[in-house]
Amino acid sequence: MSRNNISLENPIMGFSSYTFFPGQHWAHSWERQHEIISRFATILQDKRIFVSSPLGLLNHNPFSIDFFKRIVSYKHSQKNAGIQNPIMDNMELVSAKHLPFHNNIIGKINYTLMKSAMSMSDNNFFWATYMNPTIYEFFRRSKFKIYDLAERRSTNPHLNNRILEWERKAVKESDLVIADNHATIEDYRLLNDNIHYIPQGVNVDSFFNINDGAREYIGYIGNLHFAIDYIFLRELILKNPKEKFLIIGGILEDAARQILELPNVIHIGQLPKMELNNHLAHMKMGLIPYVVNNHTVGIYPTKLFEYLSAGVPVISLPLPEVVQYADDDYLKIIEKPIDLSNIKFSMNKAQAIVNDNTWDVRWNKYIEKIELCLR
Repeated sequence: MSRNNISLENPIMGFSSYTFFPGQHWAHSWERQHEIISRFATILQDKRIFVSSPLGLLNHNPFSIDFFKRIVSYKHSQKNAGIQNPIMDNMELVSAKHLPFHNNIIGKINYTLMKSAMSMSDNNFFWATYMNPTIYEFFRRSKFKIYDLAERRSTNPHLNNRILEWERKAVKESDLVIADNHATIEDYRLLNDNIHYIPQGVNVDSFFNINDGAREYIGYIGNLHFAIDYIFLRELILKNPKEKFLIIGGILEDAARQILELPNVIHIGQLPKMELNNHLAHMKMGLIPYVVNNHTVGIYPTKLFEYLSAGVPVISLPLPEVVQYADDDYLKIIEKPIDLSNIKFSMNKAQAIVNDNTWDVRWNKYIEKIELCLR
């Protein structure tokens, strides 16, 4: 993987400890936070960095079956972390004992329980992609604080106002805030004037065009979550009965099952990112079937440039973060299900747009913003 080196004189090297709080397990499908943390690990190769397991955003009834299911799922995710995604040699994945609830007092208790496992020092470099009372205790005690926001959390239907208050507090107090969508920038620009738009990128070492692939599927890669427009997706598949649809990802919503039961749909569960490209080589079109609403206007799908980098043209519903790249050469925006058999793409401009949106490009800007804060 090509990554720019940073000299030892760079101020990012000057911290005594480094703590990271991603919102998903390391075993989760590869996303922005995995890419960013891995790149931090690369430039900090002589330092040990500590990556916490997700601590959650919701309080659960400790006497419910759902609570125990989540505990089992949590342990399973940690067990499979090294199998699912690569771990850098200087990364320490921490699954520290803590109380799985969120209020001020428990946050302070959890900090005491977790501090040693996270090797927290007074001269700490802090990075997180979500906030709760426990994480805030690490945040407020850190020397330098980066808050990286993916999606428009302020309108997430699953989050309560108390958690959103913690998020706004963290945005206001951060040394640097980075967001992957314009909606979040607009939401928080009055809280912190050092907030910057750095969207998703693509790692071209993982996603690239395999020219000899037999392209026979219309595909979707990604988990089947609440942001999918299942009515649209079902009607699109029914409108194209002669096409074969390949869906790769975990099932997070029951509504997905009616899609997977259709006769011309093939479903493969979540795969490691290293295996995805071989499946993309068999796709002739890639789908971004996200419903457009007050929350999803802040979604920047990582799959957009993953498709394009693998030589797969894209069909998408009109998400603002996707529409900005609209070009019939490689990306068609549609608002309702259509017959896909006559759609053609030349893909003459695809490589150029991919080159402008790689993770190397994003990372250079990321580091530039950090250096400006530290110098």
